[in-house]
Amino acid sequence: MQVYDRQIAVTNQGDISHARLKVIRLPGSWYAVIWESPERYASFSQEPPLGSDGFEHMSDRDFLYRVQLVASFSQGIDFEFEDGI
Repeated sequence: MQVYDRQIAVTNQGDISHARLKVIRLPGSWYAVIWESPERYASFSQEPPLGSDGFEHMSDRDFLYRVQLVASFSQGIDFEFEDGI
């Protein structure tokens, strides 16, 4: 299990807002939360497609880009990493 805790800038909700991305990466799945405030947060996750090797083979960079892509498609949340990947 790996845990990522990154500062992000949400870019598609009007003014740019600062939030926190927390991700738990397991061998076969992952779970993430984007937290802006107690009233404003979103959670999402992904299981690997059937026949896939999961997410273990991905570098940290590729994995975090995947989380960013899923956040955009599944939650409509676009963001940039403030502290790099």
